[in-house]
Formats: sequence, C-alpha cells, structure tokens
Amino acid sequence: LLVHNGGVSSRALAEEMDWELDQAILTVNFLSPVALTKAVLPAMLAARQGHVVVLSSVQGLVGLPARTAYSSSKHALHGFFDSLRAEVASRGLAVSLICPGYVRTALSLNAVTGTGAKHGVMDAATEKGMDPAVFAKKTLAAIARKDSQVVIADDVSAHVAPYLRVLLPNVLEWVMRKRGKKVLPPA
Repeated sequence: LLVHNGGVSSRALAEEMDWELDQAILTVNFLSPVALTKAVLPAMLAARQGHVVVLSSVQGLVGLPARTAYSSSKHALHGFFDSLRAEVASRGLAVSLICPGYVRTALSLNAVTGTGAKHGVMDAATEKGMDPAVFAKKTLAAIARKDSQVVIADDVSAHVAPYLRVLLPNVLEWVMRKRGKKVLPPA
C-alpha cells in the first residue's frame, strides 16, 4: 500500500502567483507522487499486487478561483493516476483517488500566497469543514473497498459540482464566475 498525502495549497490569482511557486506546488503535489509511484511500481507489478492511494481534492475535479496552482496540480494527479489505473488494473494493482471537500485542517493556514508568504488565514469553509477523524474513517473505508475515486465531503456542492462540470458545464461556469467576483480586486 502506497498512500500519497502530501500537499501545498495556494491562495492567489494566476497573475499574482510567481512562476517559481507554480513549479514548486506542481512538484510537491504532482511530480513527487508520480516519482515515488514510479519508484515502487516495478515491485508492485512483479508481485502482481499493490494499491496506490492518492489524496487529491474536489479541486482536482473542479477548479476554484484563486486556486489555480493548487487546482491544476490536483487535476494533473487525476490525469496521471486515472491513466495508471487503466494500465495496471489487469495486473493486480488498484489505484484510488480520494477527493476531500473541506476538512477542518490547517491547509488554508499553511497555503502560500502569490509571493510565497504563508496565507495564515483559516478559510470559513475549512473552519466549517468535516471533522478530520470522520474524514479519516471514511477514507479508510474507501481504501478498503478499493474505490477508484470517491468524494468525501459534508458539503453537497462538493458532490454536485463534478457532475455539473460534465453534464451542465455552462451552469458550473456561471457559478464559478459568481464565486470569482468575490475574490477579484475591485475594477
């Protein structure tokens, strides 16, 4: 069992984020899990068993404003690990993407701003998020079931948004535009 649970979040508009920080976030959130998976994959394939678990995010399914670096790194995880699942499923390996919604952790406090400074603010949605112990229990159950992908969230919008993205993309875009106006500086 290989569990990828490291990550760095961001709180900045795309034009505010230093390119070096985009690269650093992609390295931690995407390239590092890929590198570690590639390091252990030969042994898992030789044994014809193994399970790779990736803690992603609902933001890996739906991009949010002021999260371009974070969300893009989580989207990349889905592309790689969905493809990997298709490659290794017939050879005894499982790949699970766990997509948390808001969980009461220090993620927003430790998120980086566009300059690399610590955000240092507990986002209201995170503060109201799922209890970490409840999230852990649900995650362990999803791992035991070898779910391919699961959204674990109290907020119904975290469950609905990925479906809107596929079935009603214009509706989701309208919602995200409204949400984006809340984080944009005044014109």
